[in-house]
Amino acid sequence: MTERTKAIIEQINMDNEEAIGKALAQSEKLTDLSAEEKAELAAAYSTLFFHDYAGRSGMTRLAMRAEKQIAKFGASVLGFLISELTDADHESSAHFGRAIAANGKDAVQPVMDALNKNRENDFAMINLLGALAYFRDGETLKAMPEILVAAKAKNPQVRSAALYAAGRLARHIGSDAFDAGTTLKMFDTAFEALTDRVPLVRYNAARALGKMLTKGMLTGEQEGKMGKKFDGILGKENNWDNAFIVRHEAAKYVQYFRQDGSAKNKYFQSFRVLQKRELCPDTYYYTIQAPLIAKKLEAGQFIIIRPSEYSERIPLSICGWDREKGTINIIVAAAGRTSREITQMPVGACLADIVGPLGQKAHVKKHEGTCVVIGGGYGTGAVMPTARALKALGNRVIGVVGARNKSLLLMVDELKGICDEVMTTTNDGTDGIQGFVTHALEAILKRGETISHVLAIGPVPMMIAVSNMTKPLNIETYVSLNAIMVDGTGMCGACRVSVGGQTKFACFHGPDFNGHEVDFDQLMKRQKMFVAQEKEALAAAE
Repeated sequence: MTERTKAIIEQINMDNEEAIGKALAQSEKLTDLSAEEKAELAAAYSTLFFHDYAGRSGMTRLAMRAEKQIAKFGASVLGFLISELTDADHESSAHFGRAIAANGKDAVQPVMDALNKNRENDFAMINLLGALAYFRDGETLKAMPEILVAAKAKNPQVRSAALYAAGRLARHIGSDAFDAGTTLKMFDTAFEALTDRVPLVRYNAARALGKMLTKGMLTGEQEGKMGKKFDGILGKENNWDNAFIVRHEAAKYVQYFRQDGSAKNKYFQSFRVLQKRELCPDTYYYTIQAPLIAKKLEAGQFIIIRPSEYSERIPLSICGWDREKGTINIIVAAAGRTSREITQMPVGACLADIVGPLGQKAHVKKHEGTCVVIGGGYGTGAVMPTARALKALGNRVIGVVGARNKSLLLMVDELKGICDEVMTTTNDGTDGIQGFVTHALEAILKRGETISHVLAIGPVPMMIAVSNMTKPLNIETYVSLNAIMVDGTGMCGACRVSVGGQTKFACFHGPDFNGHEVDFDQLMKRQKMFVAQEKEALAAAE
């Protein structure tokens, strides 16, 4: 190890952003590195790929810089990168894959050799196929036979990764580079995979075929075959696929096969904004066209919305729906970049997509005593469906709405149309009881009313206060947890919470949980994980 590489590596090992940044800056200036020095630095830089940088965006950027530095070292470090890739975890494999792909045609054969060597190692195969998906050089098509063989592997994750790679290559490499034989084999392999038993395999098969279609790689006969198949997936022939992700991809491409140019069918939802009403500054009530979701919604469930193709996905509570009209109602407060994007959408605009209904329905039954539903801020809208459901079962229901001042009280009149009684509280006393929602709860108890059930939805401090108040009184209390969510189906684990000492997923097991068993301290810590990034995203949008 030379003195200059030793100094750089020592800084890399400090796990300090400033030191690592200086080390990268030093190596970026070096243009006369030997093969040995490149290997030493590549080994040191790659350690940055294996860290969990949650909440440390600076370290994430440094890892990306390290990735680009390693890529510039060229073919001399390919052996090392491929060796590391075969054992890397999912997140780290992306760094290695991009660094390898940056070498273009020089890296194709080494990756193919690794595929042959690791045929019995499913984990390595998944990572190697993932690396091939990053290539953009026509020479990569030499690996297509290996990719298509992997698309029929026993392991469904290998099949899925292979089809994903095939679709990416179809997208990024010009169609002129594909000969007729390769195109036919790709089509046949992906088409066959549409009937795979695993949803993710079917999904990536549909995506691969869609990429081939939009790149003009299919014959007229193949397009006709695909049109019929996608119609079947979407339900035209009463044999539709149960996996949403496959239907979603089919819906994206089926328009290309419509003889009348219409993409509408019985599964079509426009997600059009039909009504928009301002409730208070930066907070709006929306009515949205979503007949399939409205048909299935139950009190307590939620949806995940993406306003545009390039937006993040955010979970939102439902405050109502009309099954006959096929509409749903939501309240959106401009708290972050995506919610602000929604509040700026006018009547007539269409959201990119809505997923739902998600989560479990509310804990609703006939109670001996009174049921109290408590809404804080825009949480008031979320308690309304449960209030309706409780009332429909013959319960006496009291609504409590809290806010800092009168102008911020939401949906009070609407809640009065549901509940037997509605009480309001304001911090400054401008409406109702001066104080907090717990003061309204105290007032109900003091007048001798027996409370059997409480639902509290709103800011975490409010839900904590309500739960702390009802626990010694042994009053059944549920809260709705607004944990950070990504996929909304319990697969990613981002929304994990601790309830009764057990790990639960808010999106799948909730969102409503027993407030007396929730670890609120953990919830608040997890909610703060991405505060800095949220501020950056919001600032960038302004």
